[in-house]
Amino acid sequence: MTVAVRDLHRDSRFQIRHAINRAVVDRYANALRAEARLPPVRVALVAGVPVLVDGWHRVAAHQAIGATHVQAIISEATAQEARWLAAEANLTHGLPLKAREVRGAFQAFIKARRHRIPARQGQDPGRLSYRDIAKALGGLVTHQTVSNWMQKDFPETAREYGGELQVPAEAPAPEDPQEGFARAAHEAIAQALAAARGVTDPARRGAIIGEAEAALRELREARAWVPAEF
Repeated sequence: MTVAVRDLHRDSRFQIRHAINRAVVDRYANALRAEARLPPVRVALVAGVPVLVDGWHRVAAHQAIGATHVQAIISEATAQEARWLAAEANLTHGLPLKAREVRGAFQAFIKARRHRIPARQGQDPGRLSYRDIAKALGGLVTHQTVSNWMQKDFPETAREYGGELQVPAEAPAPEDPQEGFARAAHEAIAQALAAARGVTDPARRGAIIGEAEAALRELREARAWVPAEF
């Protein structure tokens, strides 16, 4: 479906890559100017929030040419599932991931419980081997690297693999998505205010204030809220 770019939540928690490649954005923008069709971006609805999980460069390219909407494939997901969707997309296409980005993908894989094999009737849950996890990560690392990362990042789960636990270890508890979204909103407001301080033209300041007031009205009217105590 078509979605408005301004409605997409772009949060570094759901981005495995550590930076946007401007050359890629420029190449995509030139393709759009030539009326080429880019693949749709991937969006995850996390607690009702449309989170961009795949297509950061494509969205940036649309913005570069002044486009306000983009084609997207949308599905519901938890916060941890959304991060794995982002990692999985980057493992299968786009620029090669750096070592620390592959490790981020590994962490997303485990937190999303993708290493667990659902239990069959009368059987205990299973788990993927380190070799299988390495394959799921695109074969970009060896099973020994996966083992080392598991020991350092998820010691409880690593002990399960070592046979030291009789009861399967649980993956880390998922982060409260509302807490993450609230933190991102606070940071975005602070950044917007910092940028606005550099605008001295009255007309431009008026436009910023108008958008801020419209956003405030939407926040007040969308759901119940309690005044903060300062």
